[in-house]
Amino acid sequence: MICRRVIFVVLGMVSVSVNLSGQEERFREDSIPADAPSGRYMPPPSHAPGVYRLGIQARNTNTGVEIAAVTPGSVAQRSGLEVGDTVINVAGYQVGMVGGRLYDIGDELARRVQGDGRVELLVRNRRDGRLVNVPVQFLGAEVAAISGRLIAQSPVRYSASATISIRLLDVTQPQWQGVVVHQMDLPNPGQLPRPYRLELPPLNPNHRYALDAYLEERGQILLQTPQAIPVAGNVQNASIDLVMTGRPNPGPGIPGGLQPRDQIQQWILGYLRRPPRPLEIEGWLADLQRGKSLASVQAGILSSSELFERNRRSRDLYCADVHQLLYGQPPTLQQMNDLKLRYDRSLGVRLRFVEDLLKQPR
Repeated sequence: MICRRVIFVVLGMVSVSVNLSGQEERFREDSIPADAPSGRYMPPPSHAPGVYRLGIQARNTNTGVEIAAVTPGSVAQRSGLEVGDTVINVAGYQVGMVGGRLYDIGDELARRVQGDGRVELLVRNRRDGRLVNVPVQFLGAEVAAISGRLIAQSPVRYSASATISIRLLDVTQPQWQGVVVHQMDLPNPGQLPRPYRLELPPLNPNHRYALDAYLEERGQILLQTPQAIPVAGNVQNASIDLVMTGRPNPGPGIPGGLQPRDQIQQWILGYLRRPPRPLEIEGWLADLQRGKSLASVQAGILSSSELFERNRRSRDLYCADVHQLLYGQPPTLQQMNDLKLRYDRSLGVRLRFVEDLLKQPR
């Protein structure tokens, strides 16, 4: 029997056996939706039952599990979860009410937590509506981590829509550029300096690593570490302060004084939330040499399939994300209706939709 609908739950001890028979129906071949992405409905990994205390009170909704309360000192609080955040999935598997059925977050934690107590949650944070990956560590095992302070050496203005990204890079080979091993995003960074703690994945002791950080808002990097700081491959716990420098906030739009290469890199980092791939910037620069404008390049990045896929190929999610990236805040209901109208008027051609948006005054 499918587990009962639960509107309000308190997450405490859960085990793999809870509601297992009903939940497992989701993974049978005859229950796979025709439009499900490849690999999404694979059977869960098999490991011993565990006891996990996330430490939240939550409401199950059609868009995920909304956090109503966070227990002080809990795993949830240590992971940065806050009241109002919504957990969309656990290790890629949706939770909450899905198609009229309840997929309990406690059951999914019992299935998805790895042997070392780690699991990753996809969370829509309450502050700016962005989707962020939140690593969570259960159990009592000590986890290798780097901690310290994030410091702004240059005065710069930014709002609650800004995000600080801390990256662990593999720099073993000189020709390797931007090989990100692990990244942590801190939305709404608040006032600097502030503490941080980056839990590390298993590292190869024969490789060389480095740590850097940058603060971006609306697709523009406002602060960044001048150079990456070396980190040993056998590090267990280290204390590293990350000092970021930068130019004053130039405000919305294309900042003056930036070279095209630097601007394109900022858009890729800010919009796609990853470092540029090899030769990616060169491809955009070649478009500029063929006569395209820098605004056309910006529109090309914003209209990319990568950004559309990140928003689950949903018109509404994509429109809201583009508005957030351009203006630094979620759209109002009136703005959202206008965005959907513009998108439909473009016949779903995303490039045309974004170019139309960029022509409007900020």
